[in-house]
Amino acid sequence: MYTYRDAKRMAKVLVTSLREKSVDISHGESLNIIAKQFGLDDWNTLSARIKRAEASDERRLQGIQAWNFVGEYPTEFDYGVDENALGSSRRAALISYTQAIPTRYSHTAKVFGTLMQSVSAVPYHGKRLEICADLATERVSHGATIWMRVDKSPGHVLVFDNLKQHPDGWLFGDNSWTKRRIILDVPPEGVSLHFGFFLKGKGSVWAANFDLTVVDNSVPLTAQAIETVREQTWTAPQNLDFAKVIDLTQ
Repeated sequence: MYTYRDAKRMAKVLVTSLREKSVDISHGESLNIIAKQFGLDDWNTLSARIKRAEASDERRLQGIQAWNFVGEYPTEFDYGVDENALGSSRRAALISYTQAIPTRYSHTAKVFGTLMQSVSAVPYHGKRLEICADLATERVSHGATIWMRVDKSPGHVLVFDNLKQHPDGWLFGDNSWTKRRIILDVPPEGVSLHFGFFLKGKGSVWAANFDLTVVDNSVPLTAQAIETVREQTWTAPQNLDFAKVIDLTQ
């Protein structure tokens, strides 16, 4: 089955077939016809899509040293290094959701992809860390930002923050380069430190200038220890009359 990447070959076949029937069209006209067969307005639109796909293939072959992509439906994402982020000639890491899904099958609101790095938390025991990065977005539907987490063991999270409740938190829609930062304490029992940036839903997010540094304890935290919340939650029965509710759509 032909795909839009076969457009030029399809256009040549179309020109040859029509000439055999004494119908003469230019190569440019045939390209526009092929583009419309793929539901696009013209060849320029189709050509741009082909170039993006080729760039995506190259990114997948290269990878990014020390960084890993993790997410649901990974084949529906384009991710890796973009040497010309937002046409600015700036090198940045990219996560872009590329799959077009019919509405009746849509799972876009649940789709999540992150580029992340994992290191030892031991050198940072008892220290306050700041992670920051420059982010830019296009048409982000459900959010994009940075995140950081400290684990005691797999599945045992000690501290986590993705700025969801922070005033300078998730980015939506279109945003030029915007600084995001997270401040958290590394507990002495922490084993692994994980950080990165993510895209939820449709759109694209670029990240550049990641920096991880130890800061003074006077710098305010952006999150609290999850272990503390768990202790408060389970020390005594709560909400037995079901009067307190939470909004799960937020």
